[in-house]
Amino acid sequence: MRLYYASFCTLMFISLTVAQVPSLGWCPEYVPMNDFDIERFLGKWYEQERYFTFSEVASRCVVTDYARAPSGKIFVSNEITSRLTGIKRVIAGEVGVVGKDGEGQITIKYATTPISTETKLKVLETDYDNFAVVWSCSGIGPVHTESAWVMTRERLPSGQVLQKAYGILDKYRINRTFFIKTDQEGCALAASDLNAVNGLTPTATVLQTTGAEQKSTESKEKVP
Repeated sequence: MRLYYASFCTLMFISLTVAQVPSLGWCPEYVPMNDFDIERFLGKWYEQERYFTFSEVASRCVVTDYARAPSGKIFVSNEITSRLTGIKRVIAGEVGVVGKDGEGQITIKYATTPISTETKLKVLETDYDNFAVVWSCSGIGPVHTESAWVMTRERLPSGQVLQKAYGILDKYRINRTFFIKTDQEGCALAASDLNAVNGLTPTATVLQTTGAEQKSTESKEKVP
């Protein structure tokens, strides 16, 4: 009994720091999508809905960008805007592809917190061009915590795109009760969006790394 109580307390701590929904029982054995193509998955994704996330409390306009560095490594940056102050902050990490036989399973190692953390994510389904459903679960003993995200390529996607994503959630019987809608209305344009508006097109978006510093660079050639 004490072991169960200790495990539950540990999971509650994780849920507050890593930001997940705690539940009794073992992690569901969800199988990620097959034939996952990380190259097609790279690029910008807008968060539409998610399970409660402590790091995103009072946040809006959440954008995730996956990019391959010249070294061949893949990095991810999560841009989060405070609903209270309007200040943007970026949480960056290094991505590893760990799925076997093309399974959609990746790890993200974040080094921006006081303690470096590694998160395992399963891409349950994506069509690469419109939506992606991502899920994660951590368990200790008889309890576990889950995280889930609905991501889209467009900041304000159509209802049809969202319905496809909801269909995947229903397929895996992921409870939609705990989902929180991310406010993407009236968000400031990102640099790449401004380039598109001004008739500029990037040939590629890559990450340059100098020590722990990471920044994205874009070419600024006029569209012919």
